[in-house]
Amino acid sequence: MTALDAAPDQSPEETLPPQLADLRSRCEEAAGRSLPTATELHAWSVASYRDFWRVFLDWADLVWEGSADLVSTSDDVQTARFFPDVRLNYTENVLRRRPGVDDDAPALTSVHADGSAERLSREELRTATRRASRALARAGVAAGDTVLAIAANHARTAVAALAVSGLGAALSTATPDMGVSTLLGRFGQLDATTALIDRTALGGGGAAADQLLTELLAQLPTVRHVVLLDDLPLPRLPGPQVSRLTDLLADVPADDPGPTWPRQPFDAPLWVLFSSGTTGPPKAMVHGAGGSLLEHEKEHRLHLDLRPSDTLYFHTTTAWMMWNWQLSALSVGAHVVLYDGPVTGPETLWTLAARHGITVFGTSPAYLQLCQDEGWSPRDAVDLSHLRAVLSTGAVLHPWQFEWITEHVGPVPVVSLSGGTDIVGCFVLGHPEVPVQRGRCQSLSLGLDVGALGEDGHLVTGEVGELVCSNPFPSRPVRFLQDPDGERFRAAYFAQHPGRWTHGDRIEIAPDGSSRLYGRSDGVLNINGVRIGPSEIYSIVREVAGVADAIAVETRDPEAPGSSRLALLVVLRPGVVFDDDLARQLRSTLRREGSAAHVPSLVLPVDEIPLTHSGKRSESAARAVLDGEPVRNVSALKNPGSLAGIAAAAAHHAEAAATATATGDDVRSVVARVFGEVLGAPVPDHADFFDAGGTSRQTMTLLRRLRLELHRPLLLEDFLAQPSIAGITRSMTADPAQASLLEVLRPGERGVAPLLLVHGYLGDVDIYRAMVDALRTPAPVHGLTSDPQIAMRKGVTITEIASSLVAKVQRALPEGDVRLAGYSFGGLVAYEMARQLAAEGRSVTFLGLLDTEPPFEQLSRFSKGLRTLAWWVALLVPGMVEDSVAGVLRRRLGRTEPPSEERQTFAAAHRVFNAYAWGPYAGPVTYFRARFRVPVIANLLYAWRRQAPDLTVVDVPGSHHVLLSSERSPALAAALDSALAAAAR
Repeated sequence: MTALDAAPDQSPEETLPPQLADLRSRCEEAAGRSLPTATELHAWSVASYRDFWRVFLDWADLVWEGSADLVSTSDDVQTARFFPDVRLNYTENVLRRRPGVDDDAPALTSVHADGSAERLSREELRTATRRASRALARAGVAAGDTVLAIAANHARTAVAALAVSGLGAALSTATPDMGVSTLLGRFGQLDATTALIDRTALGGGGAAADQLLTELLAQLPTVRHVVLLDDLPLPRLPGPQVSRLTDLLADVPADDPGPTWPRQPFDAPLWVLFSSGTTGPPKAMVHGAGGSLLEHEKEHRLHLDLRPSDTLYFHTTTAWMMWNWQLSALSVGAHVVLYDGPVTGPETLWTLAARHGITVFGTSPAYLQLCQDEGWSPRDAVDLSHLRAVLSTGAVLHPWQFEWITEHVGPVPVVSLSGGTDIVGCFVLGHPEVPVQRGRCQSLSLGLDVGALGEDGHLVTGEVGELVCSNPFPSRPVRFLQDPDGERFRAAYFAQHPGRWTHGDRIEIAPDGSSRLYGRSDGVLNINGVRIGPSEIYSIVREVAGVADAIAVETRDPEAPGSSRLALLVVLRPGVVFDDDLARQLRSTLRREGSAAHVPSLVLPVDEIPLTHSGKRSESAARAVLDGEPVRNVSALKNPGSLAGIAAAAAHHAEAAATATATGDDVRSVVARVFGEVLGAPVPDHADFFDAGGTSRQTMTLLRRLRLELHRPLLLEDFLAQPSIAGITRSMTADPAQASLLEVLRPGERGVAPLLLVHGYLGDVDIYRAMVDALRTPAPVHGLTSDPQIAMRKGVTITEIASSLVAKVQRALPEGDVRLAGYSFGGLVAYEMARQLAAEGRSVTFLGLLDTEPPFEQLSRFSKGLRTLAWWVALLVPGMVEDSVAGVLRRRLGRTEPPSEERQTFAAAHRVFNAYAWGPYAGPVTYFRARFRVPVIANLLYAWRRQAPDLTVVDVPGSHHVLLSSERSPALAAALDSALAAAAR
């Protein structure tokens, strides 16, 4: 059994047979024969798809009325309707009481950017939804209406969404960071009567949000009522009535059972989702309540074996169908976690998963690549013992990413999913009875006749072909909006291969049913998991003066193998010269009117773009040239000479990028060089990093490189405040006496002595972030930082490092009490600082050592022997402690070796630490000792007591290397709060 096939320790419920086994017995009864394998069950579910869906509807134990005798009205994929005599309500089913599921069990946890969270039990969610339904009904929402929502991924949005669908209205959602043009491209097709709006993240909030909302509503004349999901002051908006949902709820009694939720036809509109096409506005797809519910129930219970004991998190926004997919998991009784904050680094989502006990964690290849690029190992930093599966979708998941999960997360199944907004579900996904194969999706979706169509129009096995589905399926869109004769719907999926659904992906399917995706075949862009139609970009770019035409393509990213980037080729009007200012204008306009995903990493001027004989842009031809691949079917182009122009422009850009990088060693030159190397092209001094095509993943790479090369701290907040070469240069050349005396980690009450946290061996105080967030002390909390490679300086000592920090403290805080704390390396520096400050007559009222060992060279020979023995015990007896030093080293010095600069800095810091010639300290010291250790002989507290007799020891949960993790920080913070309060008395 490989690591991928192995399973972690399982609870009794998790050792039960998969739910699929129970359904199989029902299917075998209907088939009149055995269906022992995954491929045989799938083949029957396709050949006898009516029997399969009838059996599944009965097995799923959903709430419905009517007759299921008629499953499908025809065998035509384009026109067939499912269960025309069945009536149901989506919300009623999602929130129904299920046997064996406690109504007090958690149903929904909403986590915010600051780490705070709200949790609703199943009964609380049911009550909240029914009251919201009553409030929205009184506001005019009724069955058959369409409601739009611009809101983030949090509990208020989820409750409002369930309330809308409960009333029988259709819902369409978008994120607040979309520009007006993008929102109108979607919502302008809806004829929505009610708008649900969360202004906290709309246009930056405040007056800007109200102005954006005014501009938007002016072009949505059918909206009669705006219901605000935030509690900000009511805006003055011309036209529609405006209310707060909280005010509407105030008029609904707590015990109000809510309005009756109508059971509607199986195809009644539930959601209007948007999927970008290569031409025209985004496709407004109406998805039916029955088909969406049935498909999601099938995927969750059969393919993922999701159960009431599971806690599911999928990283998504309200603009992506995975938000709807995750919401449906409430139907199986699972606990769903939502997150409305940003991803600020590789640790963000794994920390969330650890903190909230996620069992099924959903992410994207782009986020996994960010973690790998940053060298961040989740299993070294957080507790993921609850995790039983990792899901990924949004782009192709590469084989090495399967390996990375095994090495850095754990031996859990890796489930690669692929489908789309078009079917609000998956064509290929996981299977609880099938082993995971690296780089492949495990199985085809039950009931869907998925195949790969070769260029000759025949289905192929083991070869790459066009992804098609040859039989009807319930989650197919009911219709498109603004498509009265159905022609747009037909052209989107059935024109290319009549009688088959053509999805626009390239796929290879093996005889065992496993598959691998090879990207899009229809020109749709998939940038970091966000699908964008080129037409969205063209509609924005054409408004930029000087641009005559453009073509947008997704190409390989040479700086991140396996990833893609967005390239924009522009044809300029006569007399217009392409320069950096025009490129920045294009990017900033796309960011403002579209979104961050619309911003190209590469902008190239070309004389003409490739066109087919019918005059359509050929994105596939342009993409092939940029990727260095041969262009297929050149004869289909009416201007094949355009390809040579694209190749020449790309070559010129690459040459310019290679030769124009700054080479100086002054701060500005280093910043410019690193910017250029990270972005792949020279960048003007005042160009915004993101307008120049920078991504969140590249932000982390940039910060790490600048810190190490310039030997100066650089905070993410400082970078975001002025993300340009000029801005960062100013930040990093500011007077050190002013710029980095004290870093404010958290403001506190005036008049209270601040707590000063001393930097770790890399010179920064980022290690304390989780602990600071959990502190409740009224004291301000400041950080003391140094050069990130201070320990690398020849001859530097702990005493010298402490002296430089004492000078900072004396300048920044010339009077009053001093309170110090530090972890490990920082603890030893804090100890020496306390000695020096006391010698200078300063009152050090608190000194906290966070699991700081004594310096090795100052121990007796016997003590050194004990400490060495402890290391060997940890090495030879893995699992003896929660996370031993050797355990960390085994992972870090194996395949997961950290960057060489960090290894060298760690080794240097280790030498500086152990060479410290310490002396006595008479003041009070609180020693926070990690509870989980090898044997007690490794503590060596007696050595501390000899130097600091007034020593108080506080045991805190965790081992040394996870003490500051998000899981352990709350307990450490509570202990630190108590110690600070005691010292103040």
